[in-house]
Amino acid sequence: MSAYEQWNKLNPSEKLAIAQYPALGTAVPVAKDKAFAETVKRFGHQGRNDNSDAFRHCYWSALLTRDVGFLAAYAFTTAHEDVPSNPPAEKEMDLHNNMQGMVIGIRHKGSSDDQILSDACFSALAAGKLKVISP
Repeated sequence: MSAYEQWNKLNPSEKLAIAQYPALGTAVPVAKDKAFAETVKRFGHQGRNDNSDAFRHCYWSALLTRDVGFLAAYAFTTAHEDVPSNPPAEKEMDLHNNMQGMVIGIRHKGSSDDQILSDACFSALAAGKLKVISP
């Protein structure tokens, strides 16, 4: 998918976040691809409102926070959930899991090892720190 096509798929709040933090323009798709691949590796699928979804949001947010900082990651991940069709319970779940990932990203700011972030998110899930609607 071209950069133009990716841009056109963003909601207005996501576009504003990228305008405020241009590094997100390259960091978001890279983190998304890593999060999707790692989720399939760990769970075998991309679920919705389940453990795999909670993990994916945590890991994506951890990667973004480590790579572009908390403020930029917070701006984009919050904007990503800012769509009228997003059911309130799903939005709450995703925002919670994003924040858990941002905390992990802050803790591991200097690490270049993606596996450390993945393991930390998986541990957070196992410890009950991530929210799920339907396990």
